[in-house]
Amino acid sequence: MPLVLVRTPTYRRPEMLTRAMRCLQAQTHEDWICEVRDDCPDGSARAVVEELGDPRIRHVWNRPQKFMVRNLDDCFLRENPHGADFFFMLEDDNQVRPGFMARGREIIEQMGVTICQLNQVIEHDSRTPNARIGDEGIFDGIFDERVHAPEEIHLAMFGAVGLSNGAVFWSKDIRRELAIRVGTIPTLEEYLRTRLVSEPVYISREKLAVWAENEQSTTRNAGLGKGWLRRELDLKASVTALQRGVWKGPPEPLRRAFLKGGVLRLPMESRREALRKAGIRAPGVPGDPSLKAMVKRLAVRHAGREHPSVAAILARTANGVS
Repeated sequence: MPLVLVRTPTYRRPEMLTRAMRCLQAQTHEDWICEVRDDCPDGSARAVVEELGDPRIRHVWNRPQKFMVRNLDDCFLRENPHGADFFFMLEDDNQVRPGFMARGREIIEQMGVTICQLNQVIEHDSRTPNARIGDEGIFDGIFDERVHAPEEIHLAMFGAVGLSNGAVFWSKDIRRELAIRVGTIPTLEEYLRTRLVSEPVYISREKLAVWAENEQSTTRNAGLGKGWLRRELDLKASVTALQRGVWKGPPEPLRRAFLKGGVLRLPMESRREALRKAGIRAPGVPGDPSLKAMVKRLAVRHAGREHPSVAAILARTANGVS
């Protein structure tokens, strides 16, 4: 049976980590190894791994500490010390349903692709007494169930994000690894990873993964040294700079179809708003609807600081696979 390598970044969430590992133990595909990539300075996740007593679950202690973005990004590296056939990343607070691995493997083998995404539902108010899992999949309003060209995945960032970290399942034969490999900031990294896609991706609308909605708890290990406003301005400036670079990539017929409402399921309003905020002039894209909207856009453009990782990824992807 093909081997699946799971990488789980974690930081001081023993209850969540235990839940995530139980999800793996419930998989119908049983041939897997999970590297628990522990970013806690005292290696606290080791106790969870030892208590589970499953030889497939391995403790990897980060020394020195990597912090959130790098610890997560390293889970997408091409390195393959166990000789695995397939890979995915499971954050410690997320979950996968029993058929996740089996379905991911089936899609890749049957559809002739090396990357697929399996739909995620949202666990709202995670880690609270009101925690509940919703019914709507995050891809429901973005993608049809089919193989998507890489340029179609890139266009999803005009209204959404093309790749969701916890939804991606890939083969050892992937052309370009999905690791960013440069320092970046939370949230931006999923946009950058979307840009790295260089081959067709099968999108499955089957809801086999669960994403925990708890950003404040998740980013506590991000190593952030900026205030909220500074981070928001820099994030928006970085995303819009990336969008302006990405818009130049798809062929003209594909861009025209996107502007007319084709290619993806994204609402027209979301597409036009994303293009407007990025300062992209295109048929059907309105100008700023008010003075307030113009001031906000200009504040992002001139007061926000584009993160260097945007230019690095655009340069890396400018001339084919690397």
